[in-house]
Parts: sequence; structure tokens; C-alpha cells
Amino acid sequence: MKVAFLHTLTANQTLFDACIRESQLTEIADVIHCNAPELLQYASSVGLDDTLAKQVEQNILNLEEQGAEWIICTCSSIGHLAESAKTRSAQVIRVDRPMALAASQTNGITVLAALKTTIEPTMNLLAEYQADIQQLAKVQVIDDAWQHYLDGCSERYQQTIADYIGQHCREDDSIVLAQASMAPAVKRLPEALQHKVLTSPALCIQYLIAQLAGE
Repeated sequence: MKVAFLHTLTANQTLFDACIRESQLTEIADVIHCNAPELLQYASSVGLDDTLAKQVEQNILNLEEQGAEWIICTCSSIGHLAESAKTRSAQVIRVDRPMALAASQTNGITVLAALKTTIEPTMNLLAEYQADIQQLAKVQVIDDAWQHYLDGCSERYQQTIADYIGQHCREDDSIVLAQASMAPAVKRLPEALQHKVLTSPALCIQYLIAQLAGE
């Protein structure tokens, strides 16, 4: 069994490698990574159009040609496009789908993102499980966080996210971090708050292992 991860941020490979090491995934599957930052750059500057859809699909097909039977798109912004790719037999999932499923089983959802283009795809995904999510959820883009990421200041990026959660989300029931890159910020939170936060990398790896174990 071969599992491929399609990243649009190079740093996400490091993030997912850490999650994979803490799991049993490599005991049941071979793992490969593909980094395609140009996809997110296009999505941020132009939008989610047909040209981008074709580019995403080509990356997916290339991974399938390399033998990938499961392909995980770790970018929430282009996750829908990845799942829409027409493969021969490979199964494609967006990294935040297991998180969205988990969020649908909670109350009082707060959705946080560092990049504005992530909000609409994330809310559309959540709506697949809760039709009235637009009315129920509190949604916020954390100002200034993404610029720290672009500047290469990962510590400040994570701390900005953690500070926002600590200041504005203490009373919230469930906090969804819309981007995989935001996940390490959880470790900067008090333990009581950590339990409220849903992140896509860990939940996706858990889901993937369960699926593979059942095959």
C-alpha cells in the first residue's frame, strides 16, 4: 500500500512527517510526499478556477502514476479540487474532511484561519455535515498571522494563533483550525484549551490508518 501527501506548503511535509512518526502509518503503508507551492500561490492570487482545477488534477494523476493508492491533499484551500480529480482507482481525500466530520459532532463551533482563501472551502466542507453551519459557526481570520508565516517566522506564526485562541476563544465549545499549518499552535495553549481544538493533521492520520486497517 502506498500513500501520497500533496502539499502546497513545503513546511507541511515536516509537519506531517512528525504526525506520521507518532502514528503507526508507516507500519502498514509506504509514504511519499509531493510539494506543489505554485497551486496555493495561484489560488491566493487568481482564485479557484478551471485552470487551477486542471493543475491540481495533474498533480493527483502524477502521484497515482507513482503507485499511490491513497492521496491526501493537505491544503484546505484546494481540497475540493483535489477530491474532484478523476483518478483511475486512487482514493483522494482532503486533509480536513475527518476534522469536519469530528466538528459536526460538537456544538458551538468556532472556525479560525490564517489565510482568507481557506474560509469558503472550509465552510463549504462543514456544510456537507451541518447544513446550517453558516448560521451556527463563528468564523474569524486571524489578522497578521499569515504574514509571519510568509516571512519565515514560524514561532511568531504559531504564537499569534495561540494568543488569539487564548484571548477570544476560551468560552467556545469547539475550535476548528482550518489550515494544517496552524496545528502546532495547539501545543502553546493551556491543557484545558487544547482539548477544545480540532486540527486536521492528527485526525486525518487517524482516519487514514483506520481505513487502511480495514482493507
